[in-house]
Amino acid sequence: MADIMGPIKVKNVDFKNRVVMAPMVVFGLTSENGVMEPKLVDHYLKRAGTCIGLMISQALSVSPKEMISGGAGVYSDSHIEYLSKIKEECHQNGTRFFAQLAYPGFSYYDSNSKDINELTKEDLGKIRDEFINGAKICKKAGLDGIEMHGAHTFFLNMMASQVSNKREDEYGGDTNGRLFLLKEIVEGIKEFSDDNFIISYRMGWNESLGMDIKTAKAIEDVGIEMLHVSSGIPGDRKLDILEDLHYNEVVYTGCQIKKHVNIPVIAVNDIRTINRGNYLLENDWCDFVAYGRPFLADEDFMTHSSMDPDYDPCLRCKTCKWFENGDKCLKQMKTKKGQNGGII
Repeated sequence: MADIMGPIKVKNVDFKNRVVMAPMVVFGLTSENGVMEPKLVDHYLKRAGTCIGLMISQALSVSPKEMISGGAGVYSDSHIEYLSKIKEECHQNGTRFFAQLAYPGFSYYDSNSKDINELTKEDLGKIRDEFINGAKICKKAGLDGIEMHGAHTFFLNMMASQVSNKREDEYGGDTNGRLFLLKEIVEGIKEFSDDNFIISYRMGWNESLGMDIKTAKAIEDVGIEMLHVSSGIPGDRKLDILEDLHYNEVVYTGCQIKKHVNIPVIAVNDIRTINRGNYLLENDWCDFVAYGRPFLADEDFMTHSSMDPDYDPCLRCKTCKWFENGDKCLKQMKTKKGQNGGII
């Protein structure tokens, strides 16, 4: 029986526990030339010292042409310094560190999004090479792996989905065609990666659970070594969830995919507490559990959870202030008020 605080090994990489800090944009902070500003680096450093099993960065753009929200990138050697600094702090505390790689400018429900079906083969070749280059930079920085962002309706998610991908060349058609670009990227990364560098993928769900399973198995076949299951295209869907699984549709999807693949699966989305995550592991529904808002609300989520595994720091405000500016998170403001004797 797995335990959330127990170790796990993937390839030649040892993880001290199964807790993952999910990739999350830190709103309100900027970057210059794609390089994280000191305050943004500090956001990661504060959490890197709390014994998380795996920390995954926010989405980093593999292209200098456009930036993702938050403005950070991974497309030149100028990004190695800040990635390496975060990695060093992680490793000193037994935490593994992945960077999430993404391609900007595409989002299925955004009316301003570019159309993947209008990209030429030359365009896709350049994008492929940018992903490979981003992974190479992460390898140079000493990271433990990368996660390609193929969820939340963004570029790789659009390429993988039969809803958005209507291409009639080798990059479209059936499941293997829609994943052909991903296959080329993975093959390129494996030319320089080794057993100490993991290639992970954040997969977005499809229009049906059956297609999710088929897609996940095909993703494993192209060489992905860890799978992080989240929402995708369509943006929302309803499933008949087992009565004994008191979690949402995203978590349920990940748990079902886990039964059909042989690579580690990360479950994510509103899991809230260490105890709720541990329940998933005890029942062999996933291999890792990722948390988002708990780490945003409290940089010491791990420390407080070690004393109370039911600790849930997120206040679930009707409108989450984090998406405006992280400094306005009410939980963080209350914590600072208490630390300063009632004065912020």
